[in-house]
Amino acid sequence: MFLSLAVILPEKGESVESWSVDKRFKDNGDKTITDTKTGLMWMKEDSYLHSGHWVNWFKSIQFIKQMNKDGFANEYDWRLPTIDQLTTLYEIDKMNSKVLGKGMNIHIDPIFAKEGSGSIWSIDENGTHNAFGLVFNTGKRFNSSKNSTFQKAVRAVRYLN
Repeated sequence: MFLSLAVILPEKGESVESWSVDKRFKDNGDKTITDTKTGLMWMKEDSYLHSGHWVNWFKSIQFIKQMNKDGFANEYDWRLPTIDQLTTLYEIDKMNSKVLGKGMNIHIDPIFAKEGSGSIWSIDENGTHNAFGLVFNTGKRFNSSKNSTFQKAVRAVRYLN
């Protein structure tokens, strides 16, 4: 006697949703993650994983503009996060992966894409030449030249409504 199993897979183009272990984050199946705690939608990958390039602060703004022009995930209101919004993603008890090519741990939920940048730009500026971001290894803010590309990326965000 043979046992037959049927596997139902989503049709091509159909999204598959899933949840983080603690049910805080929902993977929408379209390269976005919804944070039910803050009401924000995040890009699942950072800009480095998405494009293969590190970005300075100015290029991160251009990256977001292009996402909106292209309608990433059928949305047109993506933006750079504030430093406070980035801070909400840092969770010391969670381990996503190691920073690409480094031994530093990235402390965000594992539902986000793996092995990206550990240093993410924010929209918050510190004068004419510097801007702030967050290091997901330590949860601390960095203050860097807006022209610095040293292993920095951006993770786009938008409000749900």
